Amino acid sequence: MCRLFFRSLISLCLLITATLSFAQTKIPYGSDPFQYGELSVPAGNGPFPVVTFLHAGCWRSTEGLMNSYRAMAKALNEHGIATWNMQYRGATSPGGGWPGTWLDIANGFDALATIAKDYPIDTSRAVVVGHSSGGHYGAWLAMRKQLPPNSDIYVKPVVNPMALVMADAYINPLVIDSIGVTGEIYCGEPILEKLIGGSPETHVDNFVQISPLEWLPWGIPQEYIVSTYRYPVSLPREFAQGKTAWKSLPDYPAMAVLAGDEFNMRLIHNEDHGAFVREGSRSYLATISAVLRLLGKGTE
Repeated sequence: MCRLFFRSLISLCLLITATLSFAQTKIPYGSDPFQYGELSVPAGNGPFPVVTFLHAGCWRSTEGLMNSYRAMAKALNEHGIATWNMQYRGATSPGGGWPGTWLDIANGFDALATIAKDYPIDTSRAVVVGHSSGGHYGAWLAMRKQLPPNSDIYVKPVVNPMALVMADAYINPLVIDSIGVTGEIYCGEPILEKLIGGSPETHVDNFVQISPLEWLPWGIPQEYIVSTYRYPVSLPREFAQGKTAWKSLPDYPAMAVLAGDEFNMRLIHNEDHGAFVREGSRSYLATISAVLRLLGKGTE
């Protein structure tokens, strides 16, 4: 009986220790309720490399969507990597869209420089990870330094990503729907107009400024982890289970390689889109492996 009691006590202590070792600190980078991130730092002295997570959600933002990366944040902490799970005003949030969402992505990422004054993180080893529309935001962070300084969404970079991981990402803002390009079919409303401040026909300059493929090369290593539902194009199969405008989809991997960027791709056979942030899935583990590889902590 005593032996069983002590085993239970030890198990409970281990559980409490594991829970306490993963602490998330909520840090605002602006005055809006959605302008904040959750920082988690490994045990030890550091400074630690830091991964910024940009969640999915049809370019929108809710409190619940941040949950998608909390398990991965804990896993990376266990590998000696700090994480910054970032919230932002999405396309449909008050103050979001053009230019608010893009300013949040820029300022939220740059906030790492201020955070580094109080926490042991190394902003020279800052990796960005984005799933779905979050991958689009991550790609935009990779190219934003090329924007004209007079742009409504230009923020002079304080922190630059050393590498980018895109998980089943939508990189081309024209590729949201299987019919049309507004986002109304896939996301339930015309998202693209909110992201650029009007129609693509009348806001061409704004559209170009949020289109990362227009700005290759990005100049940093890129890891592209994608389902065979989304890539490669193999007509007449419907792309991404009928939810992506495959007829207009450019070959991003080829474009990145031809532009001269360091690029690696991992295809996950028939992986569901949501699985890329599902703990233990093939694509979830592939994302962690990509981060470790980029930071010199692993090869696979």
